[in-house]
Amino acid sequence: MFWLALLISVTTVVLFVLHHFLEPELRGSERQLLFRVGIAVLVLVPLAIIVTHRSGFLSPRRVLELSVLFEILVSFGLALLEVSNARVPVQTTFGISAVPLWILTFGIFVPNTPLRALLGAMISASTGPLAYALGRWVTKIPAWESSQLVLWFVPAFLMAGWTYFLSRDIYQMQVDISRAREMGSYSLEKMLGRGGMGEVWAARHRRLSSGAAVKLIRPEVLIQRTGREAHVLRRRFEQEARATARLRSPHTVALHDFGVSEDGSFYYAMELLEGLDLADLIERFGPQPPSRVVWILQQVCDSLAEAHGLGLIHRDIKPSNVFLARLGLNFDFVKVLDFGLVKSENGDESRLTLHGTAAGTPAYMAPELATGAPYDSRADLYSLGCVGYFLLTGTPVFEEPSPVAVALAHVQKQPVPPSQKTELSLPSSLEAVILRCLAKDPAGRPQSSAELGQLLADCEGVGIWTRQDAERWWRVHLPNSFSDKDSQFADALWPAT
Repeated sequence: MFWLALLISVTTVVLFVLHHFLEPELRGSERQLLFRVGIAVLVLVPLAIIVTHRSGFLSPRRVLELSVLFEILVSFGLALLEVSNARVPVQTTFGISAVPLWILTFGIFVPNTPLRALLGAMISASTGPLAYALGRWVTKIPAWESSQLVLWFVPAFLMAGWTYFLSRDIYQMQVDISRAREMGSYSLEKMLGRGGMGEVWAARHRRLSSGAAVKLIRPEVLIQRTGREAHVLRRRFEQEARATARLRSPHTVALHDFGVSEDGSFYYAMELLEGLDLADLIERFGPQPPSRVVWILQQVCDSLAEAHGLGLIHRDIKPSNVFLARLGLNFDFVKVLDFGLVKSENGDESRLTLHGTAAGTPAYMAPELATGAPYDSRADLYSLGCVGYFLLTGTPVFEEPSPVAVALAHVQKQPVPPSQKTELSLPSSLEAVILRCLAKDPAGRPQSSAELGQLLADCEGVGIWTRQDAERWWRVHLPNSFSDKDSQFADALWPAT
């Protein structure tokens, strides 16, 4: 934007000198006022941008926001110069206003968020009619014919509309290039998912060529939030990275790196997992056999036991945060994800909640979280009971018309036993453990993750989900996840009994 402002300013000075000597009839006319105001705008506004850019007292994000005002004021200056020229468009048969050309040029050289670019372009297009109305009112310039007004001003609005699509593509391209260049040692290759807070990308370490998953906060997310909201999102992101880095359980996703890019994007790199989360599992393949559910829940208990031992409460255990992975020759290997809402029992992380929101997901939220009452690690066990219920039945514990109604149901209603919501044979011992996790009073639940893991191991009539069972399931349902050679090696390691 610095060079664009310098170009506008220098060109305007040259234009002023040429008009002074080549069009003496303008001097002393009523239109001279419009001409001088236009020249002043086209010189002073770019100079202000140059000084601001060089001084460095504004962040790049603030300069980008200021650029919209720069676009609008330059458009207004150009429109004033055109209106002050009597030959435009009255005595011109062919031609086009400089305003739409400026809008196009600005959209190409100054990338911005699409909505902000559209807003700036539309206001810039409106400066033409505004300058004409001002000229008619102040200097009594001759009225233009309707056809001339349409031919002179409509192209600017058309160009403003096209600028939205142009700016969207250019902005996304530059953001992608910037991320690929600046995300530490990792080069982003493919987007894996996008949420309200950020994005997750498949990435590759530039030197080691090893794969990783990079999670980052999109720059436009922070730009569009208030100061308080942006602060909370940044703190949550940092908190998630710190909490994950403290954990060593093989069933907690491993963190490789954390940093802040040059453009202010927060990111961290974690192990790249192959498989699917439990929400996808149920959506694609329906309720799961009890033996497999017990196997999955026991691994989640292993992850939570370490976190709870360090005083960390996850607060957002749900199917989409439990990943079923293939690691080497291990199938159905559980990884617990997303510690963004983790709370330390001795820290101040509880303040990192946006105004008017509650921590967690309503369908899997413990009653004490829903009501704002004091809570401890047993809230995670309630959520895990909800996950087990979902795996066994294919439906959440409570199905209500709104998130608020779901949260109230967790507080007020008793769950229907899962055996009444599934056609699969469900051992009574496993059902009792699930319902115990769903007790409204935390004292009625298992008191620790280790205790819950032992209760699951002691369930009678559940059967055992073996490594061979897991490998066979993956081979049938997710055949692209491994080669025949891998499968043969697995058979050699774990021969069928």
